[in-house]
Amino acid sequence: MFAENDKISLRQFNRLLIFDLFSVSGIVIPNIAAGAAGRDGLLSICLGTLYAFLYGYVILYLCRQTGGRYLNFCDDNFGRFVTFFVGIPYIIKLFFCLVFSARLFGQIINQTLLADTDNRIIILFLLIVSAYAASKGLEVRARITEVIFFLVIVPVFIFLLLGLRKVDPGNLTPLFTESFADIGLGSYQILIAYSALELMIFSIPLIHFRQGDIKRGKKLYSHVAKALTITGILNILMYIVTMGMLGRIETGGKLWSAIYTFQMVRLPGGFLQRQDAFILSIWLLGIFTLTGALFYYLSYITGHITKLSNRNYLLVPLILLVFGASVIPIETEQFYLYFKKYMMYIGMPQSIIIPVLVAATGKLKKIINRKVVANTILIFLVSLASFTLTGCSDMTEIEDRNFIQAVGIDTLGEDMIEVYYILPDLKALTEQGAEDPKKLTLTFKNKDFSEIEEDYGRENNKRLDFSQLKTIILGEGITKNKEMMSSFLSYVENKYEIGRNTLVFLSASTAKSIIELNGDVEGGIGDYLSQMSRINLRNNGIEEIDIGDLILARNEGDLSVNIPMLKTTDKKVVVSGLGIFSEDTISYLANEKESDFIYYASGFGKNKILYLPPDEKDGPPKYVIKINRLIRTMEFYEEAGKPYLNMLVEGYASIQKGADQQEDESKNDTIERVEKECNAYVSENIGTAIKAISLGNGIDFINLYRMTGYRDRSIWLDYRDKQKEFLKDLTVNLTVDFHIQ
Repeated sequence: MFAENDKISLRQFNRLLIFDLFSVSGIVIPNIAAGAAGRDGLLSICLGTLYAFLYGYVILYLCRQTGGRYLNFCDDNFGRFVTFFVGIPYIIKLFFCLVFSARLFGQIINQTLLADTDNRIIILFLLIVSAYAASKGLEVRARITEVIFFLVIVPVFIFLLLGLRKVDPGNLTPLFTESFADIGLGSYQILIAYSALELMIFSIPLIHFRQGDIKRGKKLYSHVAKALTITGILNILMYIVTMGMLGRIETGGKLWSAIYTFQMVRLPGGFLQRQDAFILSIWLLGIFTLTGALFYYLSYITGHITKLSNRNYLLVPLILLVFGASVIPIETEQFYLYFKKYMMYIGMPQSIIIPVLVAATGKLKKIINRKVVANTILIFLVSLASFTLTGCSDMTEIEDRNFIQAVGIDTLGEDMIEVYYILPDLKALTEQGAEDPKKLTLTFKNKDFSEIEEDYGRENNKRLDFSQLKTIILGEGITKNKEMMSSFLSYVENKYEIGRNTLVFLSASTAKSIIELNGDVEGGIGDYLSQMSRINLRNNGIEEIDIGDLILARNEGDLSVNIPMLKTTDKKVVVSGLGIFSEDTISYLANEKESDFIYYASGFGKNKILYLPPDEKDGPPKYVIKINRLIRTMEFYEEAGKPYLNMLVEGYASIQKGADQQEDESKNDTIERVEKECNAYVSENIGTAIKAISLGNGIDFINLYRMTGYRDRSIWLDYRDKQKEFLKDLTVNLTVDFHIQ
């Protein structure tokens, strides 16, 4: 580190570059890749990152051709008048980049962390802080970045690795299903996300290193390559996690879809209730470094071409101009479309064309040694390039909020819904007695969820807050109404405050029947069901389902989700089976016994209890068996143009009741016999479930077709958009092999 000399070291340059590259690209690249190339977005990212290596090398080569002092090279060879024309396109580009960044980050912060704060206040604060950081010079920014570098990068990297556990491979595979034109277009748009590399042409004079390194360029490029490698790995992980969790439709449909994954990844230990807020807070540090960099280079170039002695005087008018442009009443997504076209057809090409013209004209000037002629040629070329590149409220305090712990939804007739909001019992939580259960339940009736929110606002003096929502309980009526169910999922999808990891349960009758137990269970029904899911259901072979799973199934269209079903018995809540969510509705209801075998077929079932039927019809279970471990193996293949599946369900089990008081030799014989009975019983019931649900009702409850995407690409392509036909043609060879210990 070099104190008070306005210079930065190569290490600081490397870390600044990583922040500048990843702060925006990490958020928008999943959307760009999925929107342009779908499942092949991963290929676009890899190709676009390779282009970035070449792009960085070209920028450094042009730096060497201009002696490492780009604007000074223009002054010395062409004069201030020409330098003015060279600098204007960069000023315009940086201005648009800063406006887009301010709008994007302002909207993200507003919708995730500061929902009650006016978006204009957030943008203004962001611009003022960023401008202040820019006023302190590049050296101070570099020092700050060195301090916070690992504080930002390490948690984000760990978060992405943890997110890989929730990735559905069916959302990412198979590859090479889109046209090469789409993959190529996606890779070019990915390259644009790395356009911060262009700023190296201005930052070279500010790096403290030997003059010989400028000419050779090797040492500097190694730092650039290292920054691109780290950024590329983070972007690939971000795409895999986002696409793997949200699917193609939502990832490609929302500009900042990557932010939703912050809600869905559960950190081990459960010590953070809002891990999305934690990760976003860390990300903000990187955001400020990027917007600060844009302010710095904008004032640097403007100050150079205007010959201002103190460039900080420019920051106040720049703040006002950027703020004015940022609050223009236009949707951020629409502004992004205009910005993307500008970058594709003007911004990105000019980053190569203008330096090439400057370097080439400088060489030409040396040859013909006529400054006036050279200047005229350069002005003409820069102007020509510019034309030809054109392309087609106040904060709400905690005591003024109603934190919702659970939501129940029922239907009334064909077009009305009834929603129950459950509030936490704050008196019980603070050991000050207990609140009347009736006061903790708010009930509203209307035609859709937005109108219900409006009804709440007219009747209550506190803000409705879903940030602490634990569970959603769906009554039988809404789950069978496609239109209402789709409307509800759209409402949740566009309401960030409702976390994607909010648990979902079905009610065997009405949601009201479950909600009414709120005063009879410890901690309230929302907290009770959350703990029951985490402690008991998950450890007893029942898959946890959250609202993000339903949104993914609705968007993708070919995904089925098995939702646990609840019923009430003697003022207790018990799991009574499951409902299969497919095609925007509950397509099949399974009782408790049938649901066990559906879970076995789906690869779940550890710690489940299996009751072998008695010899006599009404007798007690012959044997009680506990499944200690379950492994499912799937092997697809084609024969005579038809799909086949070898399905193996195996594991270890133990006899809990029925073979205790026997001699060792006799007991071994019994175990061997019980193994055969157990395997035959499980095989028969899994086969019955597959026949009844998949063949009889055309519901792919195991998601077999999606599985072919990463297990047998040829089958996936043969039955693309023909999932029902795939189920009819499929032959399943099932083997069950539990070893009793």
